[in-house]
Amino acid sequence: MNKIAWSKDLTVGVAEIDEQHRQWIQRLNDVASAIAAHQGPVQLGQTLAFLVDYTQQHFATEEKLMAAAKYPGLKTQLAQHQELTETLKDLVRDFDEEGATTKLAETVNTYLGNWLLTHIREQDLQFGKFLKSKPA
Repeated sequence: MNKIAWSKDLTVGVAEIDEQHRQWIQRLNDVASAIAAHQGPVQLGQTLAFLVDYTQQHFATEEKLMAAAKYPGLKTQLAQHQELTETLKDLVRDFDEEGATTKLAETVNTYLGNWLLTHIREQDLQFGKFLKSKPA
């Protein structure tokens, strides 16, 4: 499993959002490490519980900042946030029904890692640019 390395190209420019993204990445990297050590299923339950709670907190932070800045891309962000929230619910349901399988651990690591990187690069960075373009 590949780990995600934090890099400057993931920096949105809002300290709180950037720190939350780092936390997300760390948790996903923890799952990758657990899978590599054949302990993925053990780590999975903890990671899913964290991600469900943390995602709600993170999305609330982003959405509040975007609304306050009158960000024109807020509607798109809301739709993507809702999509991920529903996916997380599906993953938790799979976990509840099937338990902590290696397949589910790999899905969490791969899908959520790809979603997060794509979302940061395609959506959140646009918000950062928008904020930087606004007069102080």
